Amino acid sequence: MPVSEKIAQAAIEAMKGGYACDSCIGRLAAELLSGFSNAERGKILRAYVAMLLDAGENIDVDKSNFYGVKFRHAKVDAAKPGKCRICKGFFSERVDELAKAVAKKTKDYEFRTFLIGTVVSPELAKAEEELWHNAGVEFVEPIKNEINREVGKRVERLVHKKFDLKMPDIVAVLDLAHDRIVLQTRSVYLYGRYQKLVRGMPQTKWLCRECKGKGCPRCKGKGKMYETSVQENIEPPLLKAAKAKESRMHGSGREDIDVRCLGWRPFIIEMVRPMVRTLDLRKLQSQVNRSRKVKVRGLKLAGKKDVEEVKSARYDKTYRAEVVFEKKLDDKLLRAARKLQGVTLKQRTPQRVAHRRADLVRSRKVKKLQLRKLGSRKLEVKLTGEAGVYVKEFISGDNGRTEPNLATALKNKVKKIQLDVMKICV
Repeated sequence: MPVSEKIAQAAIEAMKGGYACDSCIGRLAAELLSGFSNAERGKILRAYVAMLLDAGENIDVDKSNFYGVKFRHAKVDAAKPGKCRICKGFFSERVDELAKAVAKKTKDYEFRTFLIGTVVSPELAKAEEELWHNAGVEFVEPIKNEINREVGKRVERLVHKKFDLKMPDIVAVLDLAHDRIVLQTRSVYLYGRYQKLVRGMPQTKWLCRECKGKGCPRCKGKGKMYETSVQENIEPPLLKAAKAKESRMHGSGREDIDVRCLGWRPFIIEMVRPMVRTLDLRKLQSQVNRSRKVKVRGLKLAGKKDVEEVKSARYDKTYRAEVVFEKKLDDKLLRAARKLQGVTLKQRTPQRVAHRRADLVRSRKVKKLQLRKLGSRKLEVKLTGEAGVYVKEFISGDNGRTEPNLATALKNKVKKIQLDVMKICV
């Protein structure tokens, strides 16, 4: 069938069995011509089919589709049409209504750009599928695309914000299946660096494994494994200022719970579903730094793409550890142990994390090593290592899972390690 006949036949199929509005007819040719709305395309196609009728063509369509059309030759008894059989009157009745509802729902949000999304009702989906089955899909546009565009145009005029397909601050989802509007707001991302000044605190909120945050005997009703975290010390003023529901913490690695981070670790904190996007970062940084447990610096706006960069970054780190051994330290062995500087360690996944990490052997270099006695059984270890070195295991040997190691070199078992991250070489 020639393309011209396909287009005419598609329009005719739309007008069978009832009235079809200009938008629903025009959507069948949405991929043809630019600078036209679907309603304008539909008006052209309706006029073309009317011309065929007036020229004497015998066309099986519902004549209400030509109400008000003045024919020269054909005698067409066109009754006043009801609602469109495809969109059920959506484009004539609901577009303005929904645009006003979106404008009202977003009035308390700060945003510059927005996008409309649509979940069509089963009724609309079925009518569209039937039309496509009969009329073909070569040049069509889905109804939800047109709804998004037409409602978006009206919202743009009402709220004086820009419709943005790529990175909108707000997406208003028109859930026609449940007759509601759901707002999705783009997160606000803040980059900074933090210090963790106390031990016994994880980087992120650690929900109770038993109750998943609900509260149970194991967590004494708190819903979490630890009283607080780095995240929970940073987030309060940020959540309040952004009027956000929650935060997500994305760190460039993390120190163990019992390890302080006295160097400055890069992180991004994500404000989820914020209502406010313009933040006084100097003021907020000052408020965060009232904490005695965590300090931050360099707070600045970031983006979603920066999260992966921060999480995947690999930085050398300098550590300081105070290590208590079982026996008195041997000075001769201590001098020999200093030769471990520059060695490449073979580290099998430590026993303490083997339950949640792949059992691999990793090669990591000890770039600098300083050893200083603090007592007969106590040693200060300063070490700079490649990203990913397991420092505790280098010191203890982890039952032979790290080779070479300090405990073996000193022929002395480790009783206690108190570790700090002193510098992150960003």
